Amino acid sequence: MISLLNMQSGVQGIEKSAENVVMRTTDSRHYGNQKAHKLDDDVTGSFENALKEAVQKVNNLQVDSDTLSKKMIYEPESVDIHNVMIAQQKAEISLSLAKTVRDEAIRAYRELVNMR
Repeated sequence: MISLLNMQSGVQGIEKSAENVVMRTTDSRHYGNQKAHKLDDDVTGSFENALKEAVQKVNNLQVDSDTLSKKMIYEPESVDIHNVMIAQQKAEISLSLAKTVRDEAIRAYRELVNMR
């Protein structure tokens, strides 16, 4: 079987030890143990940064809403009720959107996994 595989594949240097088959390439264009070249366009990093920034903005809106709500309780004259309500609504809407995006990402991932 090994000699037949060796003849058909055209790759020299097939070794079999126990149940592991090791193939050595003879042409420099063949894929080997080289690391994948990193491209200048780092899409993964930019997506990661965009996701972190979005979560940070949602967190900042939540903190601002909480701060204004507490300030409304302790120093009611220093804060306008309209600003407190607007901050709370912004925080609620941004959190709702973040939850929706998360749920859709999980749904898409599950769909891809089940596609096999």
